[in-house]
Amino acid sequence: MATKKKAKAGSTAPDNMSLWNSVCVTDPQHTKRVNQRGGFTAIGAQSQIMEATKVFGPFGKGFGVSDEKFTSFDMEGLALYQARLWFVLNGETNVIHQFPIHSSIKFSVNGRVDDDFAKKVATDALTKGLSKLGFNADVFLGKFDDNKYVNQLTSNNGTDTPKPALTDAQVKEIKAALGLVKDKAYAKKVSDALDSGAITPKNYHSSIDKINQKVSNDKADVLINAIEVNDAKEGKK
Repeated sequence: MATKKKAKAGSTAPDNMSLWNSVCVTDPQHTKRVNQRGGFTAIGAQSQIMEATKVFGPFGKGFGVSDEKFTSFDMEGLALYQARLWFVLNGETNVIHQFPIHSSIKFSVNGRVDDDFAKKVATDALTKGLSKLGFNADVFLGKFDDNKYVNQLTSNNGTDTPKPALTDAQVKEIKAALGLVKDKAYAKKVSDALDSGAITPKNYHSSIDKINQKVSNDKADVLINAIEVNDAKEGKK
């Protein structure tokens, strides 16, 4: 009989939902209701690409597609698009993550060809691929069919509005960075923002950058003071 292995003391399990939780909530302003096929909520492709850019970096550098291939089925007027979606996490460009994406579209109906079919099918495949990583998951999970959920997102006073949370690792990194800050008032201000939930997955990277810049400035000030003190001593000799 197989037995489950216990995790070793002190080991940390990977946070497999970190990326998903940081991108799963959709801004209702970037959606529209489509009254076809029973009705569904559609996501603005450009807004989804914008969110991916925030997480991975610019298209073509932090994420993108490769090995694009179009296959035409002329008898059916159908085009199949296949490619690979690749991305990097946390700026670690030495590791490229990738998986296949695909979509199909009618490029010809009754002899009339859609000139934009290539753009449409490539965009559809990309957005579907991003959805597999968790982008706009609330839409694909059907939450936008619930008016209460949408109202919570759009309400300025909603206290229970769903918000993606920082992972334990991200909180730990922020606190570690704050420990190096000499300006205690600044450190407390950022710490309070962390406790209140003002620092989110969306502004996490910019927050870390600002803290690290503060640490660098503090070190520079210490060095300058040391030089000035030394110059003063040399001047007295």
